[in-house]
Amino acid sequence: MTAGANLQRGQLGFEIGNDRWIFAFTTNALCAVEEEFDLKDISELETVLSKSPSLRTIRKLFRIGLTDCQPEMTDHEAGAIMEAVGGLEPSLELIMRAVEQAFPEAANNGTADPMLGTPKTKGVPGTGPRSRRAGAKLA
Repeated sequence: MTAGANLQRGQLGFEIGNDRWIFAFTTNALCAVEEEFDLKDISELETVLSKSPSLRTIRKLFRIGLTDCQPEMTDHEAGAIMEAVGGLEPSLELIMRAVEQAFPEAANNGTADPMLGTPKTKGVPGTGPRSRRAGAKLA
């Protein structure tokens, strides 16, 4: 891990020589995954990963995981970084770790559906239609 990566936000950091990289499947990155692979929702990511993904698929996922902090990342650059981290296996491991960081409930419960295991928030202050705006102070 490298300084600058925020594990609370699901970011994984790594270094290659003097270069530091941050890898994460944030909300924007997951939306890009849905668009790139024409998924109806993110729960279909498991299908993409479990069906012997092609090298192009892995490279695209790797690029998308890098684009939140490096928005100009290309597939070609992502492929070069994959080579630098050790090739296919370490790159796929990084992707899987980032997916687990993005969906910790799914990783702990053994389901790929990010909505399963989500805590119910009914009656919890700060949620629902009657909640105060974010940042509102109590009187």
